[in-house]
Amino acid sequence: MRELIGLARSLEGRTVTVLLLAVLVVHGGALALYRRSAVVAADEAFASEVAKQLVLAREAILRRPAEARRIEAKALSSAHFEIGWEQAEATGTGQTDFTLRPLRDRVLALEPVLGPTLSLALEMPDEPLHQQDLRGALALADGSVLTFRSAHSPSSLQLGRWVVLSTVMAILVGLAAVVLMHRIAGPLRELARATARIGHGSIIAVPEIGPDETREIGRALTAMQERIHRLVNERTHALAALSHDLRTPIARLRLRLDRAEDAWERRAMATDLDEMREMIDATLSYLRGEADPETRQVTNVASVLMGIADASSDAGRDVVYQGRGRALATVRPVAFRRAIENLVDNGVRYGSRARIGLRIAAATLIVWVDDDGPGIPSGDVARAFEPFTRLEGSRNRNTGGTGLGLTIAKRAIEAEDGTLDLANRPEGGLRAEIRLPRVGPSG
Repeated sequence: MRELIGLARSLEGRTVTVLLLAVLVVHGGALALYRRSAVVAADEAFASEVAKQLVLAREAILRRPAEARRIEAKALSSAHFEIGWEQAEATGTGQTDFTLRPLRDRVLALEPVLGPTLSLALEMPDEPLHQQDLRGALALADGSVLTFRSAHSPSSLQLGRWVVLSTVMAILVGLAAVVLMHRIAGPLRELARATARIGHGSIIAVPEIGPDETREIGRALTAMQERIHRLVNERTHALAALSHDLRTPIARLRLRLDRAEDAWERRAMATDLDEMREMIDATLSYLRGEADPETRQVTNVASVLMGIADASSDAGRDVVYQGRGRALATVRPVAFRRAIENLVDNGVRYGSRARIGLRIAAATLIVWVDDDGPGIPSGDVARAFEPFTRLEGSRNRNTGGTGLGLTIAKRAIEAEDGTLDLANRPEGGLRAEIRLPRVGPSG
């Protein structure tokens, strides 16, 4: 059902629907016009000819005595219109096949003298050569019956064959439209899939397939990637060089701290230098982003979380892990670890402790980091992931930080096909929740 809905919303589905509706409308309109033009005109002429022949035959036979009427009927017959006469009234006189009622009504409208006893029918099916021949009977005033058989039939009765032929042609046109749109939409789908992979690492080879327009789009996307990667690499290299240059004066300043006489001043300066170093490292980590060459591999996420909790606890921070001992996911281990560490650092920085949890759902690993800090106003949750953003109302600037921790964490998790969301806990504090596709039936 989901695939059908997706097809209906796609360019291919909508275009095919419009084309098929257009074919149906044109087909129906052609049938209607045919019936109202050529068929109507032909049937009008045929009804007029039948009416004229019957009136002439009726008058001629009524003038003859009974013994001469058969001869007169034969004399009035032609190769295409055969006249006959019967002494007794035939059974079913006045009855007409449903499909021939319009013809009968038209004949009587042209020659009312033929009266209500006129009946029309087609030849019996057991006569293959005459199945479409028109036959009929007309009761005369003396009780005898005038019969006739025409080698022709109304054009409207032949419409079925034309309808079948035109319907087959319409179906072929519709199939051609479907095939054409599929061949056009195929390259577009390939472009969409390739475009979705752009920006998640190295340059993606966009396929140059389909008509000239889609080939040009593929070439343009590849050229755009090359330009963007070149600009990003140049920017990253420039900032890396700048950070290297900044590390040297920072190191010299740290050496000169020992000469400071005031211990409090020395600690304050050391804190400022540490913050400068963290800002440089965080900025470089953010700018490297998805250009990180680390490969994805199946990793025991629970082991990574336990290692982070143990390392934080050894550093004197109140960080605890609660969850299973084994849970597999395909991630970049270093990038994933850095993302969790950023969340833990935020929790400890803005609260007094952090709690790491892990739960396994049907096809997902759910990891969360809780803190007991002031939380974030619901209207500012989206802004929290913006780079270099510090939410002054709930996160005190004096706690430090660069405003990049959540941004780096979200980017790293999304690179693993996961999601990262923030929510205020009912009991107070903030929860950062990560959802990752899990590996294996055992998680």
